[in-house]
Amino acid sequence: MRYKVENGIYKLGSELSKLERNLFREFEDMLEQQGFIYLSIPSIMSEETLSRQDIGITSLGVSKEQLLTGSAEQGILEYFADSRVEEQLIYAKNQCFRLEKEYYGLKYCKEFIKLEQYCFTTEKNWETYFNLVLNNAITFLKNHNIEYRVIDTTKRDSGYHKLKYDIEVLTKEYGWLETHSCTYFGEEQSRRYGITGATHTISNTGIASPRILVPFIERGY
Repeated sequence: MRYKVENGIYKLGSELSKLERNLFREFEDMLEQQGFIYLSIPSIMSEETLSRQDIGITSLGVSKEQLLTGSAEQGILEYFADSRVEEQLIYAKNQCFRLEKEYYGLKYCKEFIKLEQYCFTTEKNWETYFNLVLNNAITFLKNHNIEYRVIDTTKRDSGYHKLKYDIEVLTKEYGWLETHSCTYFGEEQSRRYGITGATHTISNTGIASPRILVPFIERGY
């Protein structure tokens, strides 16, 4: 069995499990060489933390006060809440959970793994860091000969972002499949979490599985 999906939960056979592990390691090594700092972030957040981000709270919860997160981004913000931060590059990897309208193949899953690139920066430098994390994702796809396109979704997508690009990869089963999002928030996130100092924030999907596995599977991996 190469893989199996049931009710939004995926299981991988040994070869795809190894591929998933190695792809994450490859991306992590690239970030370490660029000076990114690793943070270990939980997948459970308080309702208060998620409410401060105002992202539309998932109903996947472990208790009334604690909920499962859809990204490491919330954990990073919780970690630095009500403190002063310096300009820095961060990455974190955790189990993510999403409540979808429907679960479909490897495209819409209830549970998945995601490595998040995250930056605290300044108004002067935000474009430099935005391009850095965006190009990290693009470089990864190029290294594996995966056809991609970059879409400006700033106006299309809801939220308080200042700029947002999605990266989509071409697949046989799903057509163009979103695999990465790169978002600049200005100072809005820092304001919501009481963060001072380098208050301009950027988040980017470094790598998320199982979606990233689709082009590899289609090539017969």
